[in-house]
Amino acid sequence: MNRSSSALIMTPILSEIWKELIKWWKRVWFEAKLKARLQMIEWQTQVEAELERKERFEPVYQEKEVDPVLQTGESQLLGGEMRLVAKWVIEEENERKVNEQSESDETR
Repeated sequence: MNRSSSALIMTPILSEIWKELIKWWKRVWFEAKLKARLQMIEWQTQVEAELERKERFEPVYQEKEVDPVLQTGESQLLGGEMRLVAKWVIEEENERKVNEQSESDETR
């Protein structure tokens, strides 16, 4: 076999090797990008969940003015009613009040 026929035989083999190598590299690149994207989505979701948890479940302190009808004598010196609740409890109470008010308006 002379050198030119040997080169012709090697060319298709090299071509196939390059094609397979490119396919392999594309697959590896895709998998690496996919893992990075999924990791970013996971981190973003964790951050959002933590922010929502802090926002919705952070305790809210409420203090009302002294009610002279309910509080008489020295108990007025202690101050008004105090309450510590989560934000979602307040939202549910407000929603319930709105629903009750709309129902009472409908019955009139």
